[in-house]
Amino acid sequence: MKTTRRTATFALFAGAMAPAARAQQAQPPFVVTPPTDATPRPLPGERTIGREDAPVTVIEYHSLTCGNCARFHTEIFPKVKRAFVEPGLVRFVLRDFPLDRVALDAAAAAHCAGPERFEALISTFYANKESWAHSPDARAWLRRTVSLAGVPAERLEACWSDRGFTDPIIQSRLEGTRQFGVDATPSFVIGGRLHRGVLSFERFSELVRPLLPAGAVPRG
Repeated sequence: MKTTRRTATFALFAGAMAPAARAQQAQPPFVVTPPTDATPRPLPGERTIGREDAPVTVIEYHSLTCGNCARFHTEIFPKVKRAFVEPGLVRFVLRDFPLDRVALDAAAAAHCAGPERFEALISTFYANKESWAHSPDARAWLRRTVSLAGVPAERLEACWSDRGFTDPIIQSRLEGTRQFGVDATPSFVIGGRLHRGVLSFERFSELVRPLLPAGAVPRG
C-alpha cells in the first residue's frame, strides 16, 4: 500500500502553518502561542494507550484525514491492541501529524474532549472518515460528533479559535520531522527506527517481538 504524501498541503494551514514552516529555519524552530485563560486543559500533546511501564513503546504519527491511517486504525490496530497493548507489552503513543487544515480541526476537536474521551473519538473519526474528511463543512460533522460525546459547543469553539490550543498540534508535526524525519502518514517509530506506511499485523509483530523481554508472549 502506497504511503500517503501531502507535504504540499502544509502551506495551506490558514494563519498558522505558513509561519510555522518558516520558523523551522530560525531559532527557536517554532514558538507556541500562549493559550488564553479560557482555553480548555489539558493542551494537546501525545496521547498514550496502554500501560506506562510497558517494555516496548511504539509511536505513531498520524493524520485524521489520512486514508492509510484510517485503514490501520479500523482494520489492524484492534488486533495490535488485543495482542500487545492489553497484555501490557506495548505502550502505544499517538502523535499528531496533520496533513491539512481539516486534520488540524479534527485533532483539536479530539484533544478538546479531554484524555478520557480521546481514544473513543479517534476511533469514531477514523471509522467515519469518508463522512467528513472531504466534506465542504467538516466542522459541522465534528461539532455534532463531539457534542454527542458530551463536549459543550462553546468549549469546542474555544479550542478551534485559540492558537494557544492548536499550535501544539502543529508543533508535533514539526518535531516529528525534525526528530525522526517523518514526512508521511502513518509513520511508526519502533525501537528508535522509522517505518513509513501501513504496517500489517504480521509486520508489526515482526518488529516488536525482538524488543520484548524474554518469556513475554503476545495474546492469541
